[in-house]
Amino acid sequence: MTIIKKGTVKPFLKWAGGKGQLIDEIEKIYPFDKKINKYAEPFIGGGAVLFDILNKFELEKIYISDVNKELVNCYVAIKENVHELIKKLKKLEDEFLVRVKKDRKIYYYEKREKFNKLKLENNNEKINRAALMIFLNRTCFNGLYRVNKKGLFNVPMGDYKNPKICDEENLINVSNKLRNVEIIYGDYRKSYDFIDENTFVYFDPPYRPLNQTSSFTSYTEYIFGDKEQIELSEYFRLLNKKGAKLLLSNSDPKNVDINDEFFDNLYKEFDIKRIEASRAINSKGSKRGKVTEILVNNVEGIKRYTMEKRDFNKWLKSFRKSIATYGYYTDFDKVFENVNNIRIELNILNSLIGSKNIKEDFENIIEKYPDTLKCIPILLAVRKKEIYVIDIDGEYIYSFKKRNYPVEQYSEFMEKTGLFRLLKNHIINNLFDYVTGVETGLDSNGRKNRGGHIMEDLVESFIKSSGFKRDKDYFKEMTISEIENRWNVDLSVISNTGKTEKRFDFVIKTDSQIYVIETNFYASNGSKLNETARSYKTITKEVETIEGVTFVWFTDGKGWESARNNLEETFDILEHLYSINDLENGIIAKIIK
Repeated sequence: MTIIKKGTVKPFLKWAGGKGQLIDEIEKIYPFDKKINKYAEPFIGGGAVLFDILNKFELEKIYISDVNKELVNCYVAIKENVHELIKKLKKLEDEFLVRVKKDRKIYYYEKREKFNKLKLENNNEKINRAALMIFLNRTCFNGLYRVNKKGLFNVPMGDYKNPKICDEENLINVSNKLRNVEIIYGDYRKSYDFIDENTFVYFDPPYRPLNQTSSFTSYTEYIFGDKEQIELSEYFRLLNKKGAKLLLSNSDPKNVDINDEFFDNLYKEFDIKRIEASRAINSKGSKRGKVTEILVNNVEGIKRYTMEKRDFNKWLKSFRKSIATYGYYTDFDKVFENVNNIRIELNILNSLIGSKNIKEDFENIIEKYPDTLKCIPILLAVRKKEIYVIDIDGEYIYSFKKRNYPVEQYSEFMEKTGLFRLLKNHIINNLFDYVTGVETGLDSNGRKNRGGHIMEDLVESFIKSSGFKRDKDYFKEMTISEIENRWNVDLSVISNTGKTEKRFDFVIKTDSQIYVIETNFYASNGSKLNETARSYKTITKEVETIEGVTFVWFTDGKGWESARNNLEETFDILEHLYSINDLENGIIAKIIK
């Protein structure tokens, strides 16, 4: 934010929980970053922080909002019709101040009734409503704004000798400052589209009551309880993913119960400061005094478990050369199964070993036992059922599932590929043993896939050890549509890779989040690594826009050395990118609650 000369505007209302006395502490967390050119305050209240920001900084865009319709109407009236508003306030002030205390009380309740009547009628007399709102605020008990369940203002008159009802100079200055401010009536979530990585956001929601008698959250007819506090924390995280600079204030439950960790748990990954405040909105003087309040922020001292504080090169250096188990190198169960499937046919073809009339004997076998054809490709270390060849004699596509050429042509195939020579010259003694060796060699090509499966098994073991139960808390191999249908969430922004629907290796569901998880391990290099890093970078940006969904990627392997640039780009933007080393250090239990 760009600093300007300090101005003179101040709040035009006295507001419960007003931040005027805490400005010195709050301003210490302002993000002094020239990239920050926008400000948003979705619970505007009395606007102490807003006016401090307006006094000190030059910003391109400012957004304020509140669910208190009358409060928002005051801001709009000052912005758009300040002189007419001043005129009405002066009249109210003059009529009130000339009265004796008894008559003032009558006058106050008359105006309170008129204000409530205009509210009930949803009257369009916006200037009158704003004038009455400011008048009542300046003359009621402690400047408190409180409504009953019907939404009617019910605060009694305060005891002031000469209250300042119309501060003309300040109202005009406020009007000038609000000229480029967007003022919205509505829920804090309406601010989402306005907020981006260049925005500083301050949340001052209704405070969580410290006890049954200290609640002053009834400034609208809407309830703001623990459920709403939790929902706000989820929105806070969503904006954090957007890159916005965030600050939130609230009561400190440790004032009454040192073991109450409500906000410490709710914002555990962010910096929480405790500052001293003097709260006087209470009719009993004995209950006034110093308390601590909390300031939650992501501007400084962030404690979250992210890549932000880690060095990429050091992190990459921890990657393993291999995660090979004993079964990684060759899957002999699969090898033996494949060989046993053609055992009979191989034994028949064994009769060709050392044959003096191999061409004739081969053709007789194929005519009598046509199923033996299916063994031929594996003798060449090929798994395909069709083999394409071309030479000076022509172009052929041999089928080894069902013969598509005369048997003589298959003899030519055997001759030209060298298989007749292999058998005739007794180079091998037994086709069963030979094919076992071929299958073992071919199976080594599956090590990359096995590496991925081993990584999946490894991650799953850590998920289980963190207390999650399969098919209850976590699920394997879930498609986007399966996740959408199970938890009624819209994941349509996530791109499908390839022609098939996107499938995540694991999905963990907690009370507040859906964690979609990908795993892989690359022991060697290849184009696949760059493609993977780029696709996960895309998914990261897409998932950031979905409230309540978090993308987690576990990867490892020295193969990443060849694709470090693309991996680092994803590392820089993906909050939850972890290695085997991170798993061993308990990262799952730390990030997934």
